Amino acid sequence: MSKRKTDPESLRTEAEARVARGPIALVNPQPGEELLHKLLHELQVHQVELQMQNEELRLAQIAMEESRDRYADLYDFAPIGYLTLSREGTITEINLTASDMLCVVRKKLLARRFAQFVAETDRDRWYAHFDSALKHEQRQQCELAFQRQDGSRFYGQLDSMRVGALPDSGDLVQTAVASTESDGAFLVRIALTDITRQVQARNIIQRAQELSESILDAVHQPLVVLDEAMNVASASRSFYKYFRATPEEMLGHNFFELGNRQWDIPKLKQVLEAIFLRDDVLDGFEVERDFPDIGKRKMLLNARRIVDKTGETQSILLAMEDVTKHG
Repeated sequence: MSKRKTDPESLRTEAEARVARGPIALVNPQPGEELLHKLLHELQVHQVELQMQNEELRLAQIAMEESRDRYADLYDFAPIGYLTLSREGTITEINLTASDMLCVVRKKLLARRFAQFVAETDRDRWYAHFDSALKHEQRQQCELAFQRQDGSRFYGQLDSMRVGALPDSGDLVQTAVASTESDGAFLVRIALTDITRQVQARNIIQRAQELSESILDAVHQPLVVLDEAMNVASASRSFYKYFRATPEEMLGHNFFELGNRQWDIPKLKQVLEAIFLRDDVLDGFEVERDFPDIGKRKMLLNARRIVDKTGETQSILLAMEDVTKHG
């Protein structure tokens, strides 16, 4: 609504201008008719003002409805699920995306407890998350497994924030700040993002790591995995047993600084760095050193670069063979 039309003085001026374009003319006015003429003029001006105000209200109503429709479209068809829960954890609002995630028609979700869609194994975590969201103004986040009515599962990330509701209605106040004296008026808004693929990818990576570690442990030869910074990323059980070391002493530590720096050999360092840079290989590199706890040993080292499918994650698998008895 423009300022020109909402300002009372401007509205009056515009109305008088419109009336002036079609004035009432009296022929041979009699005494007292001039007053009647003024009254008629005022009534016309007032009528025009009302018409202009009604037109502005009509246009404002149309604009509000269009804005509401745009909001409804954005809310319903957003790629993220949106929900509003009562303090008791029942669903008061939910968009179509979230109802599709839960595989239930939206109207059948209203007034139902959200907890019933959380997998039983994650219920305690859900209650703790919801309780935390009600107690704090800051956004709360967690990941949960969800169980649909058809038995299928998906994993979702919840971003939850409490909001205040007007005491006499279900309308939400447009701010997350609410009086702590009216705890019962709190609601919780939730953004629900499907992260099933990310969780599955993490599980695959974890299983791959566990498999590689089990393979390392099954090999009798001492094996160690180095990252690009030459830090120990993993080692076989035989490595720890042979060198009488613990994971705490090895993992995350620079390979060339282990023990009494027995591996700090310039030529070995140069060759291992070349494996990363040029995909070189190391075969039969001989090291003869006095190792802590096990004494003097002669070792043959073999190394290869390991690259994942993306080509981004690189590491070196270093195998060791004790040939002291053959020397």
